[in-house]
Amino acid sequence: MKDTLTIIKKEWRSFFGSEKGVFAVHGILIFVWSFIPLSSGSGSVLSGNPLWWLFFSVIVSGSFANSVFVAERLSGSMEILLTSGFPRNSVLLGKTGFVILMAVVIGGLSFALSFLWASLISKQCLFQTDSLLFGALLYCAGTFMNAAAGAWMSIRLSSPRLLPFVNLLFVGLVCGIYYALRYAAGVPGWPLFLFLAAAGIAFLLLAKKDFNGEKIIAPLDL
Repeated sequence: MKDTLTIIKKEWRSFFGSEKGVFAVHGILIFVWSFIPLSSGSGSVLSGNPLWWLFFSVIVSGSFANSVFVAERLSGSMEILLTSGFPRNSVLLGKTGFVILMAVVIGGLSFALSFLWASLISKQCLFQTDSLLFGALLYCAGTFMNAAAGAWMSIRLSSPRLLPFVNLLFVGLVCGIYYALRYAAGVPGWPLFLFLAAAGIAFLLLAKKDFNGEKIIAPLDL
């Protein structure tokens, strides 16, 4: 657990040491996406389709997964980390945990701004409780699945830069299978987040297997 927290702190410091343009991009993303859940003229939040938040999770978690998994593999710093004495499971869980943490923070900020805009539009900030909860669960489950899939696919992809598109494909496949079951077998509408969470667990187990089986060509003694 201590090693996992150390990896999260390492990623946290790396992120806050990024160029100012990175923060500007995330700020614009939070600002723009906060307007999408507002219904036309009603001032209610998430009264529309909560799937917007699922695709938002793909964008945000994919961005961070690309930086902590793909970019480090392309630069060679992943090899250094894997041979620096940290257990590989701690590296995997720490990096995955960081992606989830940052995506939840950004999603929470966007959620908060949505409520602010709604309160400014209407004296009463109205929202649909079921839709709000469903959207939050979808966002968190989608974030988990994308972070785990990003960890696994960063090893499997011959061109890791394709990771954001692959994550989008995985989300589309899970949603497609789920809605096919829903209409064919009468599966309820709310457990989609459970399907996403189950897929995330499967991807995390695959990533764990590949991380522990990965061979480093030239181990470094640090």
